[in-house]
Amino acid sequence: MTIPLQNPDGPVVIHLSDEERDTGVLTPFHMFEAIDAFFVDGVVVLENAVEVKYIDALNERMLPDTEELKRNAGKIHWNQGQAKGNVSQNPPFEKEFMYPQIYANRPAASIMANIFGPRPQIRYIRTNTLVGNAADRQAVHKDCGFEHLSHPFHMALNINLVDISPENGSTELWLGTPRISEYDDIVPGVIGIKPEKLEARRKVRPPCYPCIKRGSVVLRDIRTWHAGMPNHTDHTRIMLAFGYQAAWHGCTLNTPVPESLRETVGQLEKHNNTEFCVTYVPDNKFDNLYSAFNADFSSAIKPERGSVQAGAVPLWKKDY
Repeated sequence: MTIPLQNPDGPVVIHLSDEERDTGVLTPFHMFEAIDAFFVDGVVVLENAVEVKYIDALNERMLPDTEELKRNAGKIHWNQGQAKGNVSQNPPFEKEFMYPQIYANRPAASIMANIFGPRPQIRYIRTNTLVGNAADRQAVHKDCGFEHLSHPFHMALNINLVDISPENGSTELWLGTPRISEYDDIVPGVIGIKPEKLEARRKVRPPCYPCIKRGSVVLRDIRTWHAGMPNHTDHTRIMLAFGYQAAWHGCTLNTPVPESLRETVGQLEKHNNTEFCVTYVPDNKFDNLYSAFNADFSSAIKPERGSVQAGAVPLWKKDY
């Protein structure tokens, strides 16, 4: 098996105290470090952000679902194709497994509110589940194949349910790429960053493959170039993938959840002062395993001046 060589570069890792984890009140130094790392690298890792007992319980609950999905491979969404081994799986939308430390993480919400403004919106609740012995890698990509803004507007929150290393599929991260990310990075309709862009960036700052402890929360600007990597072990690796947006961005994506969770969702919103953008579905019509995949993170707001990314001249350059 071929495992990527370790790059001494890597994301900033901040080890939270138990008090920071439980209250969401970070020390001024930790808040400064987290925001600076997010703007400079596009990624920051918060260690000890979730108690491991919740991680292990959710992993045990989800693994049988993964096996069920693998038996019905034609009915599910594989990220960049089945050969990559990366399943877009729903976590269980069940009250007993919707732990606040996971679904309403206070330290993460505190950082997001300082970057995005009040009440960040969670609009996407899925997982990237990497099955064992997956030999193929993904193309390097970013999670926004549309004319996106040139500053942060969407943050992926990832929680791995096992310890992560290059052996079991640590995500390839191209740190610093949000600072150079443009719509021109991609060919519309084609998955992946343009090869010439990749090679130019590789000379400046090559990708890294960080080892991440379970119980960590990874915050990533979705403009960051990245790629799913092979899992060389026999064991499935589940990574929760939640998408948070600034309330002002105008995204319209909602996540379907069972009607019976309405009260639970309200409690989670209060726990970390975020907004759950969901569509309630009658319980008898909700399919936790085979719900449709939707990852449209674009904005419904279309400025009359056009997109600066698409070449429009900003107002401040028009003698205003």
